[in-house]
Amino acid sequence: MNKSQLSYAIWPWKDKEAALAEITAIGYRRCETTRQTISDYHYDAPRYAEMLARYGVTADSFYFHLPAPGQESELFDVLERELKFVAALGTPRVTLQGVRGRPDTMDDEACSYQLAQVRTFLDYAKSFGLAVNMHPHVGTYFMYPDEIDWLMERVEPSELGFAPDTAHIAAADGDPTAIVRKYASRVGFTHLKDYKLGDSVSYGGWVNSGIPIMEGFHGLGLGVVDFPEIFRILDAAGYDGPLCAELDRAPVSNAESARLSYEYMCSLL
Repeated sequence: MNKSQLSYAIWPWKDKEAALAEITAIGYRRCETTRQTISDYHYDAPRYAEMLARYGVTADSFYFHLPAPGQESELFDVLERELKFVAALGTPRVTLQGVRGRPDTMDDEACSYQLAQVRTFLDYAKSFGLAVNMHPHVGTYFMYPDEIDWLMERVEPSELGFAPDTAHIAAADGDPTAIVRKYASRVGFTHLKDYKLGDSVSYGGWVNSGIPIMEGFHGLGLGVVDFPEIFRILDAAGYDGPLCAELDRAPVSNAESARLSYEYMCSLL
């Protein structure tokens, strides 16, 4: 792997053009943004492409989430138009978060509901030639290690890739290193951020503690995630996709967090 793979998630910036200016000054030439950007640019892909070209940045992925039950129309009524925007940029992939909101019991019915939503999303994405990578996220139907296994077992690797988020996995009682190793051949995108809760240095998670989720997320190298080993695993698997760092809440500024992540990742390559 090499520096050309380094990417940054720019959604925490309110001004997306300012984000591009700041990350390119650091050295990034790739980014991920969210589906909100599509409506912000009024579905005008050429306008967004012009801005990316002005800064010499490639859009690696757009981040989507599956809506809560009963709210399916908020995604699927506009999904074809949104994916057309993504494809028009030449972006080859999207990242997909699980169904929002945990049911009281994550039973077979809930799992099957999510699987149906994933398959519907895949059908749309396939028509535009877009790869889809599932992203585990606390507070969704796709959160714990056993839920990752359940879904990965039921959808072929050729249809659905994996986008590990190292901090969300750790927060949900998982070991990011073990899970990345298990699914290394399916990794098509990454969200790299560190995890540490106060003085705790364990993968115990805190999802049922009532502590705000962002409190455990940190910049790369400031927590307990073994990024050197994760990079070795991905490199051994021949991973040549984006190494996308992300931090939901920057302690100083988004630009400073992006800089520190860039320097840390460069030290591992």
